[in-house]
Amino acid sequence: RDEYVEKLKVKLDEWNADLDKLEAKTEHAKEDLKEIYHEEIDALRQQRDNIKDRLKELAGSSESAWEELKVGADEAWKKLSEAIDRARSKF
Repeated sequence: RDEYVEKLKVKLDEWNADLDKLEAKTEHAKEDLKEIYHEEIDALRQQRDNIKDRLKELAGSSESAWEELKVGADEAWKKLSEAIDRARSKF
């Protein structure tokens, strides 16, 4: 369980770095695209923040709640990962 939470923390740090790189790329985009890119990045950051909250719940959960929370966290991670991949392809 602790290993799983630690793995997610590492992945979260990687995604934070990815979001920072995407943010830097928007500075070189055409003006009309900058706002769109910033909105997408803001949405990704909101998803990331939701995952941070789930991670805190996981770390403090009881054994009986662990599996249920883990399933929800896995789904949230998958969605964020897919969203970041889509954003990378656009930028």
